[in-house]
Amino acid sequence: MVGLVFVGLELRQNTRIQRVNATQMLAAEYADALDVLADDPHAACVYVKGIDGLDNLDGAERLQFFVIWFRIFRAAEQLHYYAEEGMVEPRIWRSFQRQLNEVSRLPGVREWWTVRRDWFSDDFQTFIDELVESAPPAAWQTYQDHACTVPAS
Repeated sequence: MVGLVFVGLELRQNTRIQRVNATQMLAAEYADALDVLADDPHAACVYVKGIDGLDNLDGAERLQFFVIWFRIFRAAEQLHYYAEEGMVEPRIWRSFQRQLNEVSRLPGVREWWTVRRDWFSDDFQTFIDELVESAPPAAWQTYQDHACTVPAS
């Protein structure tokens, strides 16, 4: 009997360690997807212009905006999958949900999602669609009033 209790405690501890490790790994991947915005002034400017709407971007900027959001949403999709499987700490997942809820309300991100949602799993599409439907577009402070000039290469 004592042996079974010990095995049960070991399994519980192992599951907890796996959950923490998965959470750390996935959070790092998500942060890596955002790093380009902090490290590249051009990408940051494209982001700022694009979140107000895709019409604010020229062809090359639109491509970059699409790649930025693809990376962010692909990392978010992985987090969503692992959260559904119980492998992400619930309190950490809730914070990601709040962030995804906010960014999915941005006009340019909504436009991007409409065009690229089919690139993601059905479950993730449903999850993001529910976020989008649950709240109106963000009353976002437009950045068009601020100078955001893409730096010359």
